[in-house]
Amino acid sequence: MSNPSWSYPLYLIPHEGGYVSIVSAETHRGSDQLLAVFTEEQRVREFMVHVGIDAAPFLLHNDREFIWMLRRLNDPVTRVTFDPAAEKDADQPGWTLSLESLLKNHLEADYSPWNYPIFVIAQDSGFVSIKGESDDGRPLIAIAVFTSHEKAETYLKATDEEGSLCELADMKQTRQFLGGLAIEVFSVALDVIAVSDRRIASHCFDIATLMEKYLVSE
Repeated sequence: MSNPSWSYPLYLIPHEGGYVSIVSAETHRGSDQLLAVFTEEQRVREFMVHVGIDAAPFLLHNDREFIWMLRRLNDPVTRVTFDPAAEKDADQPGWTLSLESLLKNHLEADYSPWNYPIFVIAQDSGFVSIKGESDDGRPLIAIAVFTSHEKAETYLKATDEEGSLCELADMKQTRQFLGGLAIEVFSVALDVIAVSDRRIASHCFDIATLMEKYLVSE
C-alpha cells in the first residue's frame, strides 16, 4: 500500500448522529469499525446511492478540521478507510489507517486565522494593498488577502482595478510569501472591500504576530 495522499475537500456521510463507518473486513465483527472517508464527490455519491442513504455529504476542508473530527471519534471506530467500495465483498481500494497513525504521521494542523487556499492580487506595481497611518502618524501598508476566489473577484469588479489572482495553498506558501514582502508592508488586511473611494477591511493582522503566533503548527 502506498503512502496516503489526497487533496481537500474530503467527504463524510452523516448517519444517525455520526458518520458512516464499516465493519472490518478482517474480523467481521462490530468491535472494529472503520470511518468511511471519500476523496471525490462522485465516489461518495455512488456509495450513498448503493447503500440507500439520502444525505448531504459533510466536507472537511483542511488538516485542522480533519484532526478535530478524528479526535472526537469513539470506540468501536478505530481506523479510517479511504474510498471504500459499496459492495460488501468487493476489494477495498485506497488506504486503511489507524486513527493513531493518521494523526501522528499524515496530518498537521496549524493556527492560521483562515482556511486555505487564500488569495492575493498581483499588479504591475506589486500586490493590492491598502494604506493607513499608525497612532503616531507613520504611514502603514497592509497587503490585501482574500479568503475566497469570489471575494477577490468582487473586489476587482467593485474597484475597476486590474490584477491577477495568486493562490496561497497552505501555511508554508503563506509564510514564504509574507516573509518576502517589502519591509514597508507591516500587516495583512483580510477581505478588503471598496466603500465609495475608500478601501476597508474588518480585520487586520500584524505580519510579525502572524508569523510568530498563528502561522505555526500545533
